[in-house]
Parts: sequence; C-alpha cells; structure tokens
Amino acid sequence: MEKDILILLKAPFEDGPGTQWFCPQCAMVEGALRANPQWEDRVEVKRVAFPRPRADVIALLGEANQGLPALVLRKGAVAPAEATMANDRHVLTDPMHIATYLAKTYGGAAPH
Repeated sequence: MEKDILILLKAPFEDGPGTQWFCPQCAMVEGALRANPQWEDRVEVKRVAFPRPRADVIALLGEANQGLPALVLRKGAVAPAEATMANDRHVLTDPMHIATYLAKTYGGAAPH
C-alpha cells in the first residue's frame, strides 16, 4: 500500500559561508515526529538537502512547489480542506495542518 510522504529539510544546513540554519516549520514537524515516533512506521519520511533544485520534491510536486515541509497524501486518501493540489497530488504544507492530519489519520498527540 502506498504511504503518505513527508518531506523535510535536513538540519542544520548552510545558506551563506559559515552560517548554520534550520527551518522553523520543519523543526515543528520534527518535534511532532519525536512526540509520535509511531508515525515514522506509517509515513515515508524524506529529509532533503537545502539547496535547490530539490530533485525528490520536483519529482513529486513539480519545480514550482519546492517549499518545505510538505506532506504528500497517498492516492485515495481523504484530503482535508486545507490541502492544495500539486501534480495531481493533495499536499499539506502548514506544520499545524500536517501534525493535525497525521494525528487524526495515524493516532497520537495532536497540536494543542
């Protein structure tokens, strides 16, 4: 069975010489994963490098949709109203919507 695909930026990353960064939105989703480790058994989690182009993201969502985090819903999933479409796939990009969807779909702690 196909899984939902969660794509996050690997942290830390460089964006300028000698400067380390992390994506705050991806960090929020990483925190939700830490609180709900069982999600990683049910969802395919991909952590990609910061520089663009991001080939894995482009392959799923197209070149114009490389912003992360992104939860690409499996085909046939019931998409919440907050989902958008990219390459004929339902996608969630807001960390609160991602964590809420994962909690409703797979159980566990949701954002309060």
